[in-house]
Amino acid sequence: MKRRLMLIGACAWLALSTAAGWAQTPAVVDWNGLQEAWDQYYAAPSEEKAQKMLNLLPAGQKIMDIKNGFDVINSINDHLGVLEGEIYSGYPTSVRLGFRLFSISYGAFEVSMNKILGNLIAFNPRMFLEQLQANRDLFPSLEPLLGSYLRDTANDPVARNLEQKLRIKALESVEDKDLKAIRKECIKVLKGF
Repeated sequence: MKRRLMLIGACAWLALSTAAGWAQTPAVVDWNGLQEAWDQYYAAPSEEKAQKMLNLLPAGQKIMDIKNGFDVINSINDHLGVLEGEIYSGYPTSVRLGFRLFSISYGAFEVSMNKILGNLIAFNPRMFLEQLQANRDLFPSLEPLLGSYLRDTANDPVARNLEQKLRIKALESVEDKDLKAIRKECIKVLKGF
């Protein structure tokens, strides 16, 4: 009986290990396709073009090997204002694209995305929480995203305090039960600054 339980346990462990290995298989990014999609989006932004980019980006995991994508990422970063305007206008697919871009973000690009999406809290806190919840795996820490205003207000404690209170108040205005846990987590982080 003991041997049988050990055998069953070993089989279960093997199955879970194999499944975990499949889940961690890194996604492959079609960098050329992403560049073409970005060029089209940048030239004339639309929800359809944002969806095309979304379809080319990995979901739920951060790509660590981006050496073949530096030019694409820098191209997106150089013209990020186009996406920023679409995000603040509340276009849902563009907002999803903004959050999904964290799967390929690094350095200055990630800092810029943190600022843009952090500012979305004031424009549309519900949409911010919905997309943060949907893409939570891309954010091991919420501090850079929620505290993105700190860099701009480093020498102005009054402005920093005001922005913190405004973000908390905006998040508190979202009463959706499905977003309660993520809202609470965000407010806790903001109160910690």
